[in-house]
Amino acid sequence: MKKQYIFLFLLIIGCCYSCKKYLDVRPKSQIKEEFIFEKEKGFMDALSGVYTLMARRELYGDNLTMSFLDVLAQRYRGERKTSPYYNAINYNYNSDDRGSNKALLPVKTTIRTIWLSSYSAIANANNILSNIEEKKSIFTGNNYNLIKGEALGLRAFLHFDLLRMYGPMISENPSAKAIPYRTLLSREAQPLLPANEVIRLIIDDLLAAEKLLEQDPIVSGAANDNYDFNVANRKFRMNYLAVQATLARVYQYNNQPNEAYAYAKKVIASGKYSFVTSQEVSEDGFCRDRTFRNEQLFALQINNMKKYTDDYFNVNPKTFEGIQLNNDNTVIEALFENSSTDYRRQYLWSSTEGKLISTKYLQLENRAGFCVWPKNVVPVMRVSEVYYIAAECSPDLNESADLINEVLSHRGLDPLIGINSKAALQEALTKEYQKEFFSEGQLFYYYKRNKFNKIPGSNVAANSSVYVLPVPEDELIFNN
Repeated sequence: MKKQYIFLFLLIIGCCYSCKKYLDVRPKSQIKEEFIFEKEKGFMDALSGVYTLMARRELYGDNLTMSFLDVLAQRYRGERKTSPYYNAINYNYNSDDRGSNKALLPVKTTIRTIWLSSYSAIANANNILSNIEEKKSIFTGNNYNLIKGEALGLRAFLHFDLLRMYGPMISENPSAKAIPYRTLLSREAQPLLPANEVIRLIIDDLLAAEKLLEQDPIVSGAANDNYDFNVANRKFRMNYLAVQATLARVYQYNNQPNEAYAYAKKVIASGKYSFVTSQEVSEDGFCRDRTFRNEQLFALQINNMKKYTDDYFNVNPKTFEGIQLNNDNTVIEALFENSSTDYRRQYLWSSTEGKLISTKYLQLENRAGFCVWPKNVVPVMRVSEVYYIAAECSPDLNESADLINEVLSHRGLDPLIGINSKAALQEALTKEYQKEFFSEGQLFYYYKRNKFNKIPGSNVAANSSVYVLPVPEDELIFNN
């Protein structure tokens, strides 16, 4: 990455105390920005910067996958007041008071950090989009379409997750104010838009991205000299299939089952993925495929995960937060219905001192002569979710059962029988979301979308006070 790009990247992050303050720094970086976008490589570096922001611990490298969102979904122990996660598990969203417990997670600050970090990544995507049209002539091959398509897809993807966290219960109050939808770099504060308007803008961006990415190497197989545009690396980008899978997510969230079903089936029909095999997931140590790499439609490469995942998923954490993420044997055995064949239970957990520790993100040191799968990777979208979306939205219960059973056949399980009603289908899907996406951040969204009165494992009544994270106070001030 060139020095001038690093300068802009650090300037943006260092000044991002609020959306207003972030926007105030743009004139200072104008000369550097113009220099960056003189060449095609500058656009590629800037786009890589968006992924770098998303992969930080503030977002998908930690908070939105393995820790904070899954804490809200009651994935881990933390019911005692001595637990670092006590306030988060009890949905005390306005609490930053640590008292005598210095390891206590500052929930209010964490929520604000997620907001600011997401909009910082969006601002970087918008910076690309605001410069790319006038520089269209500098691009070679299909790179203009790939870069613009990815930037639009990322902008939509980030806004959608913000909506899922900070927006209303969409089926109850679709016109309630939710979040700003930022499409331009501007010093002006942007209004909180109604949720249904945000959804419309997300879909518009995704449809435009889909069109631009039609010749994505992930589907066309076209060769490209750029590392990030090679077929083998497209799963680490907002590629054509990831855009379609995101559309399926969005349409499902917006109670548009026909559209969600259609897009889910498009991804399934592509055949550009394969399910993990029993051999891949059961291999010893270095060779075990713990994140089901060939099922990933979109994943992020995280910098130095080992430092904190070793401590998160350990009995005796040593991180500065002093936080561990584990659960009791009885809880996990009940979750997996005491299965002795489910790959997800059999090969992705380790029992230590009466606790079960997830080994999904175990980062083993490379050794010569051993097969080594990509390290420092967090799945953001996997094909199993697309099957679940298609199953939930299919008008045919028999097809719904077939779609779920297709996933189960690749998890070491026998097919389900008796899915003869919508209630039975929803029960099966709930179990699958609970088993499939451990430490991937998707279960909280599932509970919110389906309006669970209580999140399993919690005694707190689940309503908008639980499912809607508070918009940071300074953002509300700027919008008034």
